[in-house]
Amino acid sequence: MLGPDHIRSLLRDSLRNLHLGDADIYLTATTQALTRFANNRIHQNVYHDDAVAHIRIAYQKRQGRAVTNNLSLDGLRSAVVQAREHAGLMPEDPDFPRLPQAPKAASVDAYDEATANAGPEHRAAIVGMVCRKAADAGLEAAGFYRTGVTELAVFSTRGRHCYHAGTFAGLLITARSDDSAGWSKGGGWRMGEIDAEALADEAIGKAVRGRNPQDLEPGEYPVVLEHYAVDDMLEALSFYGMGAHMVQDGRSWMSDVQGQPAMSPLVSIWDDGLDSSGWPVPFDAEGVPRQRVDIVADGVVQGPVHNSYTAAKAGLASTGHQRGATGGPTATNLFMKPGVQTTEELIASVDRGLYITRFYYTRLAHNRGCVMTGMTRDGTFLIENGELASPVKNLRFTQSYVDALAGCIALSDTAHLNLNEAGVAMHVPAALLESWRFTGQTV
Repeated sequence: MLGPDHIRSLLRDSLRNLHLGDADIYLTATTQALTRFANNRIHQNVYHDDAVAHIRIAYQKRQGRAVTNNLSLDGLRSAVVQAREHAGLMPEDPDFPRLPQAPKAASVDAYDEATANAGPEHRAAIVGMVCRKAADAGLEAAGFYRTGVTELAVFSTRGRHCYHAGTFAGLLITARSDDSAGWSKGGGWRMGEIDAEALADEAIGKAVRGRNPQDLEPGEYPVVLEHYAVDDMLEALSFYGMGAHMVQDGRSWMSDVQGQPAMSPLVSIWDDGLDSSGWPVPFDAEGVPRQRVDIVADGVVQGPVHNSYTAAKAGLASTGHQRGATGGPTATNLFMKPGVQTTEELIASVDRGLYITRFYYTRLAHNRGCVMTGMTRDGTFLIENGELASPVKNLRFTQSYVDALAGCIALSDTAHLNLNEAGVAMHVPAALLESWRFTGQTV
């Protein structure tokens, strides 16, 4: 780790006495160790350590940027000068409001010493347990186990200095036979909260139960979505429309439905960067404190998340959601309100429908309604008379995620944290939806 004192000194000195106008530096430093496995054995163990500084210079309604991973003082100052040159080449942007002068962000605990210090022996022991269980069931296991630390810092000539350190861990398992597969994933900022044996049993159990899958006629079916599939839905809704830049451009699923009940009254979704049950980060890439933002409240679509640029255009204050040095605001620590039933009770309430573990290769088909195309994967089962019946072959779908959530009948009483490799966290329950449109079987 670089540490807060070293980072503060380094970034401050890189901007000192250059007379640049407004300037800020967003620094990310990540240490990650990764153990990959396939065919019931470890095939790769890697360690990655990198830091990147994103420099922004602003004057006369112009912005210039430069990026470097040379964190020597000379390297940083060279990139700062380069960013100033780039600013001089840019046209003025009448909507640019200056760099933000934000209050100090709150601190939040997201650092776990055991996770930060986890070594290859620990990861190998977990992976060995998974592979032995898979082999005993006549299956082959593949996946990865990763642990690491991320440091984030912002230093600005407008008086902002922020620092945050967080740990992360993740275990992903795929168990396969000749004609079936099961999948599970767990993660968070404390590796001790990952129940590796339970995840192994989950993936193996679905692969065993999924042997000899049957054909199923495409059409519309009620579905029970495991939390992995709900995670995919929230991630798509976030990336394709929860940010204000997409709303302001008319490209968001929110664009025509703000203030309207577009989803079931059971659906409430919010983003909260300070909630430690997700993967908390207290400020954004501009150093603005993260605010809790209600995206959907009891089915009614609320407002999007903002950075300083989109907030100024709307006459509002930034909600602290600039993700990364470029691009627009993004909701990255999302929560969906759980329900009151167990997943087993959701299944028991379905006469005939489908149980879906997760979606795969989902891609946007249309912004409005967040229409996605994709397929089921790694554990798809027919539900008959309230019980899981035969496994079915994977199905392709084209479905509006907004319309699907408008038909939400019930949510499970337990929410699970899903942390993806890009650092986006979703804390979501399983869901029973009235209808899902399947267009064909996968090959």
